Amino acid sequence: MKRTKYLIFMTLFGGQILFAPTIRASQSDLAAVQAQIKKAEAQNKKIAGEVQKSTADVDRTRRDLVRAAAQVDKLESERAGIKNRIAELETKRERLAESIESNRERIAEAAAALLIISGAPVTRIDDTREYIHASVLLSGIADIFDSEVRAAAAQIKELERVQKQQRAEHEKLAGTVEKYGRQRNELDQLLRNRTAQNEKLRARQMDTQKNLRDLSARAKNISELTAGIAGEKVSVDYSFSSRRLRAPVSGRLVLKFGEKSELGLVSDGWRIRTRADALVTAPMDGRVEFSDNFRGYGRVLIISHKNSYYTVMTGLGAADVMLGQDVLAGEPVGRMPANAAEMYLEMRRGNKSVDPARIFDAPR
Repeated sequence: MKRTKYLIFMTLFGGQILFAPTIRASQSDLAAVQAQIKKAEAQNKKIAGEVQKSTADVDRTRRDLVRAAAQVDKLESERAGIKNRIAELETKRERLAESIESNRERIAEAAAALLIISGAPVTRIDDTREYIHASVLLSGIADIFDSEVRAAAAQIKELERVQKQQRAEHEKLAGTVEKYGRQRNELDQLLRNRTAQNEKLRARQMDTQKNLRDLSARAKNISELTAGIAGEKVSVDYSFSSRRLRAPVSGRLVLKFGEKSELGLVSDGWRIRTRADALVTAPMDGRVEFSDNFRGYGRVLIISHKNSYYTVMTGLGAADVMLGQDVLAGEPVGRMPANAAEMYLEMRRGNKSVDPARIFDAPR
């Protein structure tokens, strides 16, 4: 009996001894797991904070880009206007100089004629008719001489005014150099920042780019290209903007929607003649859906907007955005070529073209 109790005791004791380490190990593992969970939560919180900060940085960069782009575009337009005025004044100056030289010759001829006629005393003229003719001729030459002298004096005065204007415009242009350089540097730095922040898009861009290359190889024109990107689904809400928007590039409208081109083709968009290297901006918040060369259109950029609208811009010299990138209204997306530049701008909704005049103010 005693032995039996002992065995039971030993068994129980042994069970305690055998299971005690297991209980202690479970408690230790639980503590380790809890510690890991806390660490993971802390890391997630840190990552979430970094993501939030990164998102805030991206948003701030985009807002800064909109502001910088507006300032650069304004300065570029101002500088282009100054250069045009200088060129016009130079043409005017050259014409005035030619006219003054021509007047100088006529004045010299008139003066010579006066000297010749005045050299012969009128008292020696016997014939009354000849005397009258000589007087009239002398009077006429004197009037011409006086008129030419007055005209020459006015032209010289105008020439001085034009030259003064030229100097003032040159001073204005020189005054914008530092400010323009500073704004361009800021814009370029912001663009580099945006490119770095968009690195996360690169992996997704590779597959998308391949699909778009296949699409652009099959598409025959802009309409087919845009339709392929947009798909068949079209929003039932056709509203776009309650106000007219600024065109994506500054310039002069040379062909309107519905007008015929030199080849006799009816235009589905606008042709805008721009200055060289002009800045191109997003007309509205949207997403970059296409950025590549396409057939004879040069560099093509397509941005999707709300309610199935698409902005199609062709003839760009360079694009500063990536596929899948979200852009704000007014955010720089590229530049026109450095030589003679002309943008073809189309607004599309689904497979239909929309008159840009319904959406944009005429470029200027």
